[in-house]
Amino acid sequence: MADTAEILTFVVILLATLGLLILNRLRTDKKLRVKLAEAVDDVEEMIENATGLDVELNDAVEEILDSVADNAEEVLEDLKEDGDLDTDLEEVVETVKDDIIEDLNENLEATLGGMTVSALKDMLRERGLPVSGKKAELIERLLDE
Repeated sequence: MADTAEILTFVVILLATLGLLILNRLRTDKKLRVKLAEAVDDVEEMIENATGLDVELNDAVEEILDSVADNAEEVLEDLKEDGDLDTDLEEVVETVKDDIIEDLNENLEATLGGMTVSALKDMLRERGLPVSGKKAELIERLLDE
């Protein structure tokens, strides 16, 4: 599961970075919104092919883009005040990274929650993990991996 989390984290960080670059145009350009939606669909398909998980990233990407935009606006406002950057950029990056990881974990937990107990047990067996317990325990075991 660690590999899956790393893949998802990398993909969303990449999407968030690209999102920051095109955020202003994205809000006004319908063609860009369609292209981003198509890219997210392609990423979802890649993740499903690699992991067997049917994830929905649209909401997570939207929340990440909003978070990135909010943080970028705060940094710009800080610069406008006196021309000096008082904001700790490492702290901003850490905040955005934490938001991305939180969104991914919520998305992954929701995806696993929508699966049957049988499918969860199959995933656990593939990873050599115990398959006993209630559904919530199975999900937790997969998330902790």
